[in-house]
Amino acid sequence: MSAPKPFQKAAVDAAFAAFADLDGRRRFLVADEVGLGKTVVAKELACRMADGGRRPLTIYYIANGHAVSFQNKSRVVGFLSDLQLRDAIKTPDRLSLIAVEKRPASPVLIYALTPATSFPGAKARLTGGRKEERAFLKVLLEQSYPAFARDLDPDLLRLSARGSWDWAVTEAEKKFAASPPGLRQRFREALEVEFGEPVRAMLDLALHGDTERRIKPLRPTTFVGRLRRALALATLRHQPPDLVILDEFQRYRQLLDEKDADPLLKALLEPEGSARRPAILLLSATPYPYLTTRWEEARGALAHAELLKLIEFLAGPDARDRAKNLFADFGDKLRAISAHSDASRPELMEEVAEARRLRDELRRLMTPVMSRTERDSVASSDPLAGTKFLHADPLPEDFQVYRHLAESFAEQVRYEALPYWSSVPLPAQSLGPRYAAWKKARIKAAPKLTRMTRERRNKLNAPADWPDAKLRALNGVAPPALLSLPWVAPSLAWWPLRGGWAAATADQKGGADPKLLMFSRFRATPPSVAALLSFGVEARCLPKKQGGYEKAYRRRRFKLAAVPGPVMAAFHPSPWLIRNTDPLAKAGAPLGAVRKEVRRQILAALPRGIIERDTVRARRRHRSIARVLASIERMAGFAEQSATGWSSAIGDDRAAQSAVRKWRQTLPIDRLSPAELSDLVDYAIGAPGVVLGRALRRYDPTILDGPRYPELVQLSWQGLRAYLDNPVILSSLPGRNAVEQVMGAVVDGGFESVLDEHFWLRAQNLHEGAAGLARDLKASLGLRAGSFSFHGIGGQPHKIPVRCHVAVPFGDAEAEPVAKVEGGVAQAIPARPDEVRRSFNTPFWPHVLATTSVGQEGLDFHPWCSHVVHWDLSSNPLDLEQREGRIQRYAGLSVRRKLAEELRDEVLRDPAVAQRSPWQCVERHAQRFVDKSGLRPWWVLDGAEIRRHVFERPFGRDMLRFAQLREQRMIYRLALGQPNQEDFIDVLSRGGEATRALLQPLVLDFSAMGLRQQHMTAPDTLANGHGQMTATDVPVLNHGDIMAAASATNPPITDIDAQQRLMRG
Repeated sequence: MSAPKPFQKAAVDAAFAAFADLDGRRRFLVADEVGLGKTVVAKELACRMADGGRRPLTIYYIANGHAVSFQNKSRVVGFLSDLQLRDAIKTPDRLSLIAVEKRPASPVLIYALTPATSFPGAKARLTGGRKEERAFLKVLLEQSYPAFARDLDPDLLRLSARGSWDWAVTEAEKKFAASPPGLRQRFREALEVEFGEPVRAMLDLALHGDTERRIKPLRPTTFVGRLRRALALATLRHQPPDLVILDEFQRYRQLLDEKDADPLLKALLEPEGSARRPAILLLSATPYPYLTTRWEEARGALAHAELLKLIEFLAGPDARDRAKNLFADFGDKLRAISAHSDASRPELMEEVAEARRLRDELRRLMTPVMSRTERDSVASSDPLAGTKFLHADPLPEDFQVYRHLAESFAEQVRYEALPYWSSVPLPAQSLGPRYAAWKKARIKAAPKLTRMTRERRNKLNAPADWPDAKLRALNGVAPPALLSLPWVAPSLAWWPLRGGWAAATADQKGGADPKLLMFSRFRATPPSVAALLSFGVEARCLPKKQGGYEKAYRRRRFKLAAVPGPVMAAFHPSPWLIRNTDPLAKAGAPLGAVRKEVRRQILAALPRGIIERDTVRARRRHRSIARVLASIERMAGFAEQSATGWSSAIGDDRAAQSAVRKWRQTLPIDRLSPAELSDLVDYAIGAPGVVLGRALRRYDPTILDGPRYPELVQLSWQGLRAYLDNPVILSSLPGRNAVEQVMGAVVDGGFESVLDEHFWLRAQNLHEGAAGLARDLKASLGLRAGSFSFHGIGGQPHKIPVRCHVAVPFGDAEAEPVAKVEGGVAQAIPARPDEVRRSFNTPFWPHVLATTSVGQEGLDFHPWCSHVVHWDLSSNPLDLEQREGRIQRYAGLSVRRKLAEELRDEVLRDPAVAQRSPWQCVERHAQRFVDKSGLRPWWVLDGAEIRRHVFERPFGRDMLRFAQLREQRMIYRLALGQPNQEDFIDVLSRGGEATRALLQPLVLDFSAMGLRQQHMTAPDTLANGHGQMTATDVPVLNHGDIMAAASATNPPITDIDAQQRLMRG
């Protein structure tokens, strides 16, 4: 994904042209939809500006948070060599520290900054910062205003630094001596801006105040903060950036409003004098509100005003005024088109032609300063085609629950009972004190209602149906049998799947994947749904006579005995088996043929004649698989490596330490019985440790090397074993014992093909690449999500905590942090949202992620989820797209499923599949589906629509609302730049199907490639169902379309032209 696709390259070309105009504003916005790789555009643009690393380039990469800025700065300069990259990113994370630190030798430098620490704004609360900054300030003051520095209280700049202060000052003196010439003068000028003239007198006034003028002295931290701000300004003026990248800038868009009042921001964005403007690249999928409701407009949120303000920042006031007039005229024409009752009238065509002209004028105005690519610009199918309506028919008890809630509420807020009841399962027990109506309510005892009680929980007595219509409907899509699967079925299975995975695979077109992303209206809904789904899985799977709910997690099945046994062998990533066996050699064949091939591979790796068949006793000998494996590794020279790896993973467990010693002491093998050979075949195909190591080695060949091997053992034992040692998972799997259950699941569920698919996807997104896969998976498997406490009804107030595991709430949902302990649950550190998201983005638990609008924007959940549940339907089409955009990203599950279906036979027959990952082969074979835009097939692929679930209730309005959203999904894009947007959409929606057909081609297209015009005028490029261009495909355009396309496209600029303009600067 790192190489730019055509639509990304077009955005780079447009931005490069904007930056090459050295006398222009040099600003460009990449506003592609979420998941379309805006960071790739930034990287390619930086590469061109730096001529591949040969020209000096200073980049300020600004993002809202250190984690994001640190993570992405290496991606932006990923075009550099390893040595250059190391120097380029070894930079301070604060603007004021840039002058303090020695400048690295690399010609390309990137500083990852945050608004809060580097550009806090003129009104922000100031702090003392780091001691390195304060020590450098001390030296600068001594050089700039020595008399003032001598009189300064030493404790003022020292603040909390004590023993290390003298060392910091000494280091600062060395750094100042090596600093670029002119920094002292820049600092004096910055102090003048910060404190005023005359500087010395104003410094004294700020420090000591003036009682006669009633001017109070500044607090020490505030005074130091202003000095730090002056140092930052001096740094910015002395070492200005060449390129400023504002990533996800909508999160701190106030910076653009404050630039005139803040000297620091003004120096960054609009330097004065002869200083050349830096190139400014804005990255944001939502740079302006695309749609505001009447309620939001009444509160002052005006989408069209925000858009015009952004246009002024990018292109200046003249462009803003021009855009305002064009948007107004365009809106008038659209209203006129919609007002015609007869869409076939000839005079209507004149209105359409004029609207098309205005559309193209807007495109010519906007595309020199921005590019926005949208998936639906190349999609040929209905984006809402994959909708499944869930029949949520009420039962009599549902209405009793509503009546109980309403009668418990105070009369003046009783009207609130209906929306809570329609969205929150068991509302009287789930809402809690955050809801004013519940807090003031007198919740009545209701012994006849089905509810959560301690007795019900402890006895694992889940009712056949909870009194909630939506929850019952959801159970039809996500039944306990499906949710209990320990991992999602692979998209490209290497042999026919069995058990629960076979059922899921057979019904994947009907929506049987276990992963669901659920959006609700109220924060109480996600934890309530998550807890009830998790409890339902436990009630189905856990044995009720062995301690019930409280004691379910006391017993551990996978423990190491004092001698090596089946458990150790199952989770042992045997270097010998990993190196010498590979079921991919028979990929696509029945399991029997795969076993036969693996048996042949094992025999080929063993000494000739080692299988004993001479006597009945020899043929019947059946030693422990662990002993056999240890003997083989002793013979092959791997025993010491294996023992060292295990020692790193078992800690102080004495029995385990004994097993490792005996593994190390095992004698080399000299004979093998047929039964023992059969065991080796079983473990080569089904042992989770072997399968894990083999899958990981395809991407990370060094994982079996001596220094890295302990990392693999720790992943297998501390990560995978801990995840699978789960009473719910084990109780759901067939088998006589835990080892047999897990090894059977590894084979039945295509575990190695699942891991191969997951590692292929993750290796492209991890900062460390394939080398980080083991650590990443281990962290993901260790999630402890928590519980949700239902409020007891009747008796003394009490809570009933219920574990959340197979389903979890996300974000601001009201779950409580807990960890597993003996006998139940106890308070612990809460799982951070990024931890929950990382675990959900694996094929493992949790399978259901329930959230509110927190999960709508800026987060990806696509790796293993293709189903979105609209528990409560969104209010507008933009929110609907934001929700579903979470799982419509690069190489999402729905796309991989469809590609695997299309390419399975040719990929598994490919001779190269045995030497590499099948998904690397899929990637190569999928090239025949690539279209001119580059969006196909990994973002858009016909037949790869996500599955959305909408509830259909006989008394609800969701069906009608969904029909409206379906109509408005295209129309809302026409509302861009229009005031009163909801009213505008309502007007356009009244025209009917014929009018919508006229409006469809008029949707504004700000993509650098002009994708909508290409898609509208060249339908034949989609004739094969996947949108790829063949060698003979030529778009058929009529004369008018040719003229429109020509006028709507910017004149091309070559890299050489733009580079020469940049060089002249």
